[in-house]
Amino acid sequence: MSEFKYPASEVNLDGTVVKRILDFLTYSSVYLSIAGAVMAYMACQLQGLALSWQTMAIMFLVTYSVYNIDRKADEDEDSINHSERYSFTKKYEKFLFLSSILAYLFAFLLAFPYGFKALLVTAIPLVSGLLYSFAWLPSGFRYRRLKEIPSVKNLVIATAWASTPAFLPSLVYGQAMGDLVFVTFIYFFSLVFVNTVIFDMRDIEGDSVSGIETIPVLLGAEKTRILLICLTLLSGYFMINTSIQQLGIASLLVLAAGVIYALCYVIFFGRITGNNSLCDLMADGQFIILGGLLIVATGMGVAA
Repeated sequence: MSEFKYPASEVNLDGTVVKRILDFLTYSSVYLSIAGAVMAYMACQLQGLALSWQTMAIMFLVTYSVYNIDRKADEDEDSINHSERYSFTKKYEKFLFLSSILAYLFAFLLAFPYGFKALLVTAIPLVSGLLYSFAWLPSGFRYRRLKEIPSVKNLVIATAWASTPAFLPSLVYGQAMGDLVFVTFIYFFSLVFVNTVIFDMRDIEGDSVSGIETIPVLLGAEKTRILLICLTLLSGYFMINTSIQQLGIASLLVLAAGVIYALCYVIFFGRITGNNSLCDLMADGQFIILGGLLIVATGMGVAA
């Protein structure tokens, strides 16, 4: 990793080195990967299971791999919407690609001892990512990639990233999947879905140029904002109503905090998206923040 070091001349007080470190964490998907590992931790807590380092490691590796592969496929859009990220991924594309392949192979090795179902769940983000990013639909069809189909792309991404952390802990521990697994899935699904649509709202210009008909492109920013608020409130009501008799105070607090976080993110979208780095940090880091809240709550003795 010596290629990511910065010369001493660039170490100054204007934040250059700090910015480059943050750029590396976000553009290389390491920041997202940490968030993925935290999702696995939260899933174990929400389902009343002991912390599993295997599920956390699998989620870290899977997230790192899929997002770097996806960004390779999205170079045309990134060159318009995220010029800095595009420059970074092009500069280190060989390292990012090879490390992504190795990361997913290692994730499969970690999942292998827990059976075929664990391998399938581990593979969901990879298969979804490939179907999402690459042109495989018939040439006579209006769309060639799932990411080009309005709402379908958002549903695919949210389902993929909710499935693995929600289902994997039960498979690792050999537990039956009950209501709390489903609540965990809805929790992750709703937050990831909001994130994907928020990014589409930010990328309206680039998506329009590329001919990608996203929900914001079709509905407009304001109607999309109202849609997200309604969906967040409905999912929040469902989760809390379903699990209130089974979860402890700390877990219920985190469920409610996730709903509030998503609502604030949608409501203050305009201010946040004015800075791409801030938008990435807040959207991709929501699980780090919510996981930290869960750690603090349980550490203070609040029943999980």
